[in-house]
Amino acid sequence: MELNAEQEAAFNGIVHRYYGKILKFCCYALRGDRIAAEDCTQDIFLILYENMGRLCDYDRIGGWLYKTADNISKQYIASRRKERKKFAVPAVGFAAPEHEESPLDNIADEKPIKSEEDRIAEERTMAWAAGEIKKRLKGDDERVLEFTFRQKHPLKEVAARLGISLSAAKSRVSRLRQKISALARELLTD
Repeated sequence: MELNAEQEAAFNGIVHRYYGKILKFCCYALRGDRIAAEDCTQDIFLILYENMGRLCDYDRIGGWLYKTADNISKQYIASRRKERKKFAVPAVGFAAPEHEESPLDNIADEKPIKSEEDRIAEERTMAWAAGEIKKRLKGDDERVLEFTFRQKHPLKEVAARLGISLSAAKSRVSRLRQKISALARELLTD
């Protein structure tokens, strides 16, 4: 949408006046997550830009901005919660003889590890398994792993970075999660 000169000037004035305030509001609403707050603030001002032709009273825009900021922040929190549930890597069960208890059993059963040696053994095993899994991933799987699980980017950003649709990104993350889970089971039960 193209803005006329008056709308462009009004938009720039609103951004100058409210950007910092809306950023602080979003940062508070998102419990101090500055990066998420910056993303939400950008989205809010993009929505403002797209709706400048519909807005009439630029002097009373503050309330509209804060209400939009509240809605966008709530949507962001809800989408993160939904993504975490949907794309969480399931716990991997480990089969071991009943008389032996290994550090991996403690992890699978979410029991506290009893000794420093057990903790070190578990860390080494997990580091080895992570390295082996990474070696077996190729191309886009490596990129999806990096963007989604290590850097924890939202799916929308993963899709943009890979140049694919949001639904394609969801599918790739889901398939990668299943692949990692299967590889982990294979590696850690040997």
